[in-house]
Amino acid sequence: MKTPTYGIIGRGRVATHLARYLELEGPRHIPWHRGMDHDVERVLREADVILLAISDDAIAGFPSDHPALCNRPMVHFSGSLAIEGIAGLHPLMTFGPEPYDLETYRRIPFITERGGAGFRELFPSLGNPSEAIDPELKPLYHALCVLAGNFTTILWAKTMRDFENKLGLPRELLSPYLERTATNTLLQGDDALTGSLARAERSTIERDLEGLAGDPFRGVYLAVAEAVAEREGRS
Repeated sequence: MKTPTYGIIGRGRVATHLARYLELEGPRHIPWHRGMDHDVERVLREADVILLAISDDAIAGFPSDHPALCNRPMVHFSGSLAIEGIAGLHPLMTFGPEPYDLETYRRIPFITERGGAGFRELFPSLGNPSEAIDPELKPLYHALCVLAGNFTTILWAKTMRDFENKLGLPRELLSPYLERTATNTLLQGDDALTGSLARAERSTIERDLEGLAGDPFRGVYLAVAEAVAEREGRS
């Protein structure tokens, strides 16, 4: 099977990492974003597959705005949207400001839509793991990804910041805790939960809430404690 030439539209993190992966792995790719002088149809005239690495709000209207590109497969990377006529392919990964190494890119799972184009069909030269879900489950899938990834990033970043600014402790002290938390969660799932939430120690939880008085994250702590209690049938 001929390796397609990919047109990558966008210049955010997903577009940047996609371009880097293709650069390392070999398939030809052509970038375009709105800051370029030439129009997209001209730049991507040799592209076989159009990769829409753009904001969710811009995806659905792209084909009608650029009909000259509609005779080629289009792919979007939204985890929550299912759009007729555009293949959905979500990379199950967080993308930082710096590029990754090739092995990291090769390990990224891609989630496709059941009944739509598969990963191998769109990227025949890449060997990433891939699974399909029903399109109507994508909002739940994406919400779970946000809970697990973005929410934990927010919480760890806050903890690091407050360690330094409020406690006078170096953030590096948290590294073993973070690494072990991630490892235990991967290996043990629910059984990795420890401490006052796991033991339902209400007095300790109340003291923690007092320690967070005036902090906007107090509500986060309380909501999580209540969710854990409800899950365990303690509420």
